[in-house]
Amino acid sequence: MALIILLPALACWVVLATGSVRKALLNVYLPSILLLPQYYTLRLPHLPILTFGDAAILPIGLALVATQMHRWRLAWMDLWVLLFAAAVGLSQGLSTELANGEWTRVFSAESATSSRLSTNLADGALMSIAAIMSMVLPYMAGKLLIEQPEGQTMRRKLVGRMASLLAVVAAISVYDFVTGGSIWQKVGAHVFPNQYVGWPPQMRWGFGRIAGPYGHAILAGMIFLMGLIYCLWLRRVDPSWGTRRVVSGLPLTQRGLTLCAVVAGLLMTQSRGPWLGVLLALLFALLTRYLSVLKAAVAFLVLVAVFSVVTYHFGKAYTAKDLAQATNEEQQSAIYRRQLLSNYAPLVNQRMAFGWGITTFPSVMGKKSIDNEYLLLAVTEGFAGLGLFLAIAAGSAKRLLNLIAHSEQPEDRLLVFAHLAVLIGLMTSLATVYMGEQVVMLFFLFTGWVQGMRPAWASAGVENAVMPQYGFRRVLV
Repeated sequence: MALIILLPALACWVVLATGSVRKALLNVYLPSILLLPQYYTLRLPHLPILTFGDAAILPIGLALVATQMHRWRLAWMDLWVLLFAAAVGLSQGLSTELANGEWTRVFSAESATSSRLSTNLADGALMSIAAIMSMVLPYMAGKLLIEQPEGQTMRRKLVGRMASLLAVVAAISVYDFVTGGSIWQKVGAHVFPNQYVGWPPQMRWGFGRIAGPYGHAILAGMIFLMGLIYCLWLRRVDPSWGTRRVVSGLPLTQRGLTLCAVVAGLLMTQSRGPWLGVLLALLFALLTRYLSVLKAAVAFLVLVAVFSVVTYHFGKAYTAKDLAQATNEEQQSAIYRRQLLSNYAPLVNQRMAFGWGITTFPSVMGKKSIDNEYLLLAVTEGFAGLGLFLAIAAGSAKRLLNLIAHSEQPEDRLLVFAHLAVLIGLMTSLATVYMGEQVVMLFFLFTGWVQGMRPAWASAGVENAVMPQYGFRRVLV
């Protein structure tokens, strides 16, 4: 039954044969990552592990290389993404030897017979291939397909499809919210009966924390965060989107129901990290309405600094107890995250360059789950991996700030602000969870999209642009 994972690849080839690579991205890849769990995998002999998203992106990647690379424009971000994907395999394959000072003997006969080294190298190679499928190929698709030099962008269709798919996820997840279970895992247990899923459903405040097909509630919250911000952008720039009434005679339109569903999905995750990310993103958007971009950025940073100091002061007192002394689940979660920093700091200091490897890092005091992407990168990939990730995020922010000054069309400027809001929300949320599952794919698709934006191109026209309609009298004049 695991061969069902290859169905997106088959569907993608059909779309590529009868349509275009952009339609494959819209009609196959997006549904594959937003509707299907990525924790179910297919492992064929001597081949890397495949997920639904991997199966869908591989044909798209081949099509991009064959037909679209003539439009590729080199940028520093390309290098950072490639190096970050390579760092995944490097940390797993060679970090132990590099950290122990044994790098001079890596190619010796003794190392050649080392089972530890050969296993780590094999795992590292497979992880590098997985990183290409989940990071590099989505980045290429985002850079080459969403924006076009002719001005025929698919940004509105992409956002509309994403919002609609998330609305479907939210509607299905009402069952999980009420019962505290996971309908995605119940169905998956019948299709993949022999695969273990390490994502148990969670309860909070008497209701289930919905995770959808995204593994964990916080990961789901981050994806709904992206969907909400882009949905608000689409409603602003396209008043005609989703105006059809769902039920005749009732004031229920597609645009209204979709927005309500995405908001409900975000709330049902009961994840405070993404909630905080949304609040910060909306705060930045509010500041830009009344201040210039530079003043808004400065004011935002000052407010965040003040908020961080206050939060640290109260958080330190709130998490001063041990886990056993916590009075509720929220306090227990906060204490756990505070202890992660102090417990893993010595481990980071021991191997600062390349880390301990993703599957080989030792757990400290039984805390194998590192619910902080920045700390996790420092532990597993060292400051090399953490630095590259921060360079990717900072590079995206820098490009977006530059685009604001060169975007003349209101739609472009609003999209840049939406991208900045998404980036703020994601980087905030990642302090409370690791970046995994579909969040990785969407993050790099988003990064490529930012790199592919060309204001001069977009000013030439946008998809479905409303052309001025002149009456008969105007033509005669």
